[in-house]
Amino acid sequence: MLTVVAVYVIAGRRFRVLWHPLSIVVAVSAVGIVVSLLGMVLFRHDAGSMTDMLRRSAIGSVGWGLVIAAVVWVGRRLLRW
Repeated sequence: MLTVVAVYVIAGRRFRVLWHPLSIVVAVSAVGIVVSLLGMVLFRHDAGSMTDMLRRSAIGSVGWGLVIAAVVWVGRRLLRW
């Protein structure tokens, strides 16, 4: 997970649009869904539980994305001030 964060920070230094709160929410949501899918494949869950797991993962990932985006936004405002 730290590797994903490091790559995002490095890419964010080059592409400023990645620091936009919406970009952060989308990135965190995508990583959360990919991790959920990998967990389901690796631990061989049946297809019936896949939709429920993806729904819970997407909701949780969006929630964490909003929290992370808010913290980054406030942090950047404080450092600029």
